Amino acid sequence: MTGRAGERVKERAKEFFCTKNIVTMAMLAAVSYGLSWLEIPIFAMVPVVGQILRLDFSNLATMLGGYLTGPVGAVLIECVKQLLCFITKPTFGGVGELANLLMGIAFALPPAVLYRYKKGIGWVIIGMGIGCVCQICVALLCNRFITFPLVGEFLVSLGYADAGAAFADLWPWFLAFNVIKSASVSILTFLLYKRLSVALKRIFAPRKKANSLAKNGGAVYNIGMDKTVTKSAEETERFAERLASGFKGGEVVLLSGDLGAGKTVFAKGVAKALGVKGDVKSPTFTLCCEYSGDRLELVHIDAYRLHDGAEAEACGINEKFGNPDTVTLIEWPSQIESVLPRGCIRVDIARLGDNEREITVNAQQ
Repeated sequence: MTGRAGERVKERAKEFFCTKNIVTMAMLAAVSYGLSWLEIPIFAMVPVVGQILRLDFSNLATMLGGYLTGPVGAVLIECVKQLLCFITKPTFGGVGELANLLMGIAFALPPAVLYRYKKGIGWVIIGMGIGCVCQICVALLCNRFITFPLVGEFLVSLGYADAGAAFADLWPWFLAFNVIKSASVSILTFLLYKRLSVALKRIFAPRKKANSLAKNGGAVYNIGMDKTVTKSAEETERFAERLASGFKGGEVVLLSGDLGAGKTVFAKGVAKALGVKGDVKSPTFTLCCEYSGDRLELVHIDAYRLHDGAEAEACGINEKFGNPDTVTLIEWPSQIESVLPRGCIRVDIARLGDNEREITVNAQQ
């Protein structure tokens, strides 16, 4: 791999293997390995099943790693855990570790991948649900075609003729076990992720210090103070379109104004300047809407329902700031003031009458 593609791969690798991610993955791999020793025989009173099925919560750390460091991080954490288990635990030649590796990756990978592109509680729940289904399906397949055939002598010692007979008898228990395991780990992940994410981000990245977010330095921010009075929604939209026509990518626009001031109308003008097709709606109930434009992408955020910057970080909102191919528009920015980067463009819309609006644009340095 050479040229521009090779350089992009190197940049992505350098970005991923930063101090924060390395420390986070190492910590979670150690926690995951430690949790693997804490096993609970949830079907202890059932003959044979109680000897085989033991619940542990080691996948909790893998799942958290997927949300904190991404899909690659989840895979690396699971690989390190299973390697440590293979080295230090009694094993059937690595059969159990191989099956657990496949199941762990199937469980953590779908929600981690989905979370890279879709934020918010609803998408997190959907991702976890997909992960649970994948983990259960892969677990049954692994037990039928990997684990049971390779531990045939053990199964014979328990009174079964062969692996097929054992699986035919035990699969309902394995199904119930994996439903319980995947659901309980998902619930714990849901409860712990935000707290852990906020703690790590405060340690490693308390605040961005960049002076500008635009590709070409401060050129976009030589706007200064500008006050304009518009007489209609159409004029407001055209003003926003003229302002955004000079954007180069990376701008963060803080849009303030009372309810009904015209923030969504202003956003439509920005979207038009970026080449966004289709209708732009207020993200009040979705928190964040993303649009593809012919010239640049638009990320439209409504922070009204967020309580503070820590909650914005937990939702991944601050990760949207400063993308060189994106313009980020934030309504109600005062709610998340503590995590806003420097060099933002502030736009205040004041309602003067039914149709008149005073728009003040101020570029911070």
